Amino acid sequence: MDDRKKRIDDLLKISQENRSSLDVLLQNFGENLYSRSLDQAEFEDIEQYKAHLEDINQSKAEISKIEEKNHRYKELEEAIENKEQEEKDRAKEMAGIYRRLGKALLENNIYNDYTSLFKEQADALDAKLESLETRINELDNKDGSNVFSWIGKSAQGLVLKSFLSKAQESQDHLYYNIGERFSSRQSASQDDEVTAILSETENQRELSRSLMDEISALKDEKRIISASFGIDGNPMKQIQAVKNHISLVKDALGVLYKNFGAQVAGIDEDITPERKYFIDSIVTPEDGEVIGRAVKLNQSVIDNESAIAKLRASLAVDEEKAKIERYKKSIEDKKNRIVEFKGAIADLEENVRDCENCIIELEKQL
Repeated sequence: MDDRKKRIDDLLKISQENRSSLDVLLQNFGENLYSRSLDQAEFEDIEQYKAHLEDINQSKAEISKIEEKNHRYKELEEAIENKEQEEKDRAKEMAGIYRRLGKALLENNIYNDYTSLFKEQADALDAKLESLETRINELDNKDGSNVFSWIGKSAQGLVLKSFLSKAQESQDHLYYNIGERFSSRQSASQDDEVTAILSETENQRELSRSLMDEISALKDEKRIISASFGIDGNPMKQIQAVKNHISLVKDALGVLYKNFGAQVAGIDEDITPERKYFIDSIVTPEDGEVIGRAVKLNQSVIDNESAIAKLRASLAVDEEKAKIERYKKSIEDKKNRIVEFKGAIADLEENVRDCENCIIELEKQL
């Protein structure tokens, strides 16, 4: 029993290996045969073969387009990032120009009509800065007589420098506001510093407009490409979907190759006379070796499957015989139990009769 099961396992392994080798052989043979027959005949499988090849080529071209678009998309992202950083740098430079313009306006009496609103605040900040700088200088020139004096001097110096930094920030902010508000106006002179700075602001604005136009155009192109990637906007998923489709088409081609190879090798004999004539027209003497190997592998598979079927039938017969023996034994056991039950029933019936006779005798005494 065990030997037969082991023999079945061995034959199954050999059969699977031979079947796999046969499938590979037939597929390669069928692919070679189709390459010879593209324009020689009109059969449904040949049309399918052409359609599958065209499908794969179109899918590969689609992947190339997606990859090109993805490459361009990354280029656009980088270009937009660089342009936006350039605009940030330009904005910082523009802020510095506004501060210079605000300071120049305050220092030029020609613009007093405009700067009069800011004069009081500007003068107060100038006075505060001058006072803080003077106190810091005096503190720096003052010698500490001991450690405690030095510590106090250092702490006071830090506080004064913090106040100075905040006052300078307030002054820069005031200069910026004055310059930014005036930047769209005309200068009162043709050759003063304000005129030169206004020229700089116009140049910077022109650069900014040009940059924003470029950024807008780049973002528009990026949006168009992103929309072409599908709902989730993921090019890798789109590429994988196309690759999965190609895999399915290749599987379908594999079936065609295998079936065609089997027909030519005579393994599949259910073919029409027209098909046989077509096959005879494309087969060459060199194909004889491949056909011979295919026939041999196929016969080996058939023989192994037949041997497996016989071994399994033999095992099944033995299993059925074993069942019959178990059933017969069970029947014999049950028959023996029936005999025992019949004896027990007879004994019980005898007991019943004794009880009935006893009752009759007792009733006579009533």
